[in-house]
Amino acid sequence: MFVRDYMSCDPITIGPDETVGEALKLMEAHSIRRLPVMSHGKIAGLVTNFDLLKASPSPATSLSIHEINYLYPMIKIKDVMTKNVITINPDTVIEEAAVVMRENKIGTLLVEQKGKLLGVITESDLFKAFIDIFGFNYAGVRIAIEVEDDIGVLGKIAENISSLNINIISVIIIHTRDGGTNLILRLKTEDLKDVRSKLELNGYKLLD
Repeated sequence: MFVRDYMSCDPITIGPDETVGEALKLMEAHSIRRLPVMSHGKIAGLVTNFDLLKASPSPATSLSIHEINYLYPMIKIKDVMTKNVITINPDTVIEEAAVVMRENKIGTLLVEQKGKLLGVITESDLFKAFIDIFGFNYAGVRIAIEVEDDIGVLGKIAENISSLNINIISVIIIHTRDGGTNLILRLKTEDLKDVRSKLELNGYKLLD
């Protein structure tokens, strides 16, 4: 699973000398919350709807409504954008993108290759990847099994399930805080009765 599989391609961009008002119009028209800022074909920054809200004149100021209406469209993107943006390569694995976002406490990465902006990947895209990993979009049932962290345990459980002619949609291994190991499977079946009986007969503990 790579960044290229989940990023939004050919993102809407804006120039640094355009105004906050123009950025708001673009975001509203395209139902987006962030705009890469491009200058002479290169990435100059990133502006988000939060940046634009911060740039808006506060109702607590002493400005008159006429002054606010005049000043607001005059604020330039270069004055409110984040300049030192973090970029990532489209061939980066999705989990590395998640680590970069988490460590830098950001929700957006610009996807760049050879100096060219290719797309944008956000925390919402990572949520989609998370759902895909668990196979939640596929019809079936989820089962959790407590296992020993031993070589071959996954193969043995897979053999038990395949003997019932049931396909495994996804496999996730979770290491719990207390040092245990749980195996989370999504199976292409609607009835877990036979699976439960088979696994419990062979000494496996089902958690749900």
